[in-house]
Amino acid sequence: MYTPILICFITLTSLCIPTGTTIEGPRSIRSFNPENLASDDALRTYFEEAGPTAIEFQQHISLLANPWLGGRQPGTDGSTLAGEYITWNLHQFGLEPAFEGSWFQPFEFDIESSAPTVTHAFVEVNAKILTENVDYVVLGNSGTGAVKAPVTFVGYAIEIGQDGYSSFEVDTDLTGQIALMLRYEPLDEEGVSQWAGRRFGPESAIRDKMQAVIDRGAAGVILVNPPNCRDGRRGLETVRSSRFGSTDIPIVQFTQTLAGELLGGMHKLAEIQRNADAGSITTFPLDESVTLETAVETSAMHARNIGGILHGKGDLANEWLVIGGHYDHLGFGYTGTSSQGELHVGADDNASGSAAVLVLANQLAKTYAQTDDTTLRSILFLFFDAEEAGLYGSAAFVEDPIMDLETINVMINMDMVGRLRDNSLSISGTGTATEFEELIPKLVENTSMTASLTTGGTGPSDHTNFYTKDIPVLFFFTGLSDEYHTPEDRLHTINPAGAARVITLVDAFVNVLVDEPKVHFTTDTKSRTNRASRMNSPVRLGVHPSYSEQLETGILLTGVSEGTCAQAAGLQADDILLAWGETELTGGRKLMELLKESAPGDVVKFTVRRGKENIFVEVTLQAP
Repeated sequence: MYTPILICFITLTSLCIPTGTTIEGPRSIRSFNPENLASDDALRTYFEEAGPTAIEFQQHISLLANPWLGGRQPGTDGSTLAGEYITWNLHQFGLEPAFEGSWFQPFEFDIESSAPTVTHAFVEVNAKILTENVDYVVLGNSGTGAVKAPVTFVGYAIEIGQDGYSSFEVDTDLTGQIALMLRYEPLDEEGVSQWAGRRFGPESAIRDKMQAVIDRGAAGVILVNPPNCRDGRRGLETVRSSRFGSTDIPIVQFTQTLAGELLGGMHKLAEIQRNADAGSITTFPLDESVTLETAVETSAMHARNIGGILHGKGDLANEWLVIGGHYDHLGFGYTGTSSQGELHVGADDNASGSAAVLVLANQLAKTYAQTDDTTLRSILFLFFDAEEAGLYGSAAFVEDPIMDLETINVMINMDMVGRLRDNSLSISGTGTATEFEELIPKLVENTSMTASLTTGGTGPSDHTNFYTKDIPVLFFFTGLSDEYHTPEDRLHTINPAGAARVITLVDAFVNVLVDEPKVHFTTDTKSRTNRASRMNSPVRLGVHPSYSEQLETGILLTGVSEGTCAQAAGLQADDILLAWGETELTGGRKLMELLKESAPGDVVKFTVRRGKENIFVEVTLQAP
């Protein structure tokens, strides 16, 4: 009975009854019917003026940013619920599942700050129990298992090397044996790679070496660093060596001293290595048996992109427009925040973009159903997962797309579109198609907004992975705020009326891009946006690292921006940056650290793997 009394309080002013007063109620609750809300009710007036697009946007974002979803961290129950909500709506709109009858494209990813957990490790050699992290380590690509087996030396475990080199005979069978493997590749007397000259060539890829012995039946692997390797790592690896891939068998690394004991002493290890360097030995059995027991809990995180198709018509039906936004967020701070352990619901980032894509899917489905236009491109509505950890969802899609990427006219990305202020909107990618120079001002001038244009096609969101595949992109963004990546990015900070204006503008772009002639991709020459500058680096290199390909060492480049020092020095797509001077590049984070420590004018000698050759490339760094 408290509710009627509270409602009564609301209407007392209009009855000239003092507030804070109780009165006798009606005998029947059904006859209690206060007057309508006052005409100055701010919330109702706001949405009446904002219109149906704002109301629909608010409905979607209210669910997606609800604390009940736990911040939509990939692989969690909250992410699953968000996915069910998105797919239910796509189904209601009449869209079709994008991935061979499924709405979902599953994938796995690792983040740099994560590592597998070794829950059990036991190694015994000649009745001697070894000490973990002193005598050996369990590598991050190890599986869970237990094996006691004889050891077979397999040299560098290279299936096919240069000049016919191989560590194996054609009929080498390692079934039921533990393979003792040298890391890297054949060295010369100075400890330098015979094939690369500096650092190592592609034959040293540890994933391939591991797979070679697994394919031949190995029940376990022992890795050891060559004793006289100039450019190789020293000491034992860490469990973060999950970059080596994943396996189902126990894999450990021994110290050189311990491996020498298996072979009869350090002098014997050095002698056998020299023979392996010369290619005069292949595999041979040892007299020792080793017990390996490992239990590893993988750090791989599970994620799912979501996609729905609105089929086109006529001659353009096999061409595509992609409209996307990521639906994941930080959960309880698993990455990308200083507030670990606190709930991050991610209203603007990026429940707003996901809600906007849903509104567009509904509107465009109705447009396609009602239009008399007989020639329209198909539209793929994509909701990316794991964007916050490193653009993994979009990387997974462009590596395994549902269409020929060349058939995509434009990719439109909506990330953080819920905080429109001063009617100011950012549009990036405006230099990625020649037609954008004329099209964008023409469409923006029909709105009340001011659009800040950035020509570059790269940036801290999912359009980057499409741009590196030579696809024109447009990235709509209403700007950062103090609440970005904090627990305060909540629903009450959102501007639904502003989001509706952004959605209306994007809809105008779509209506042009689905039936006008295909735009022409162009590599921007004026971009000032790259990952280095976003990390407040004093210099800009101008390369596009791969966000999906993890190497044992080095950074794979998917592209190089025009007009940058990287291009001027001759760096190219598909190059692998191996080293910055004498510093090994173990991943993108290491590169960012080095860039932040540099100054304009510094000259860096990069070791670069190009094809099967390692070369030096000198780059004079420039300010961003």
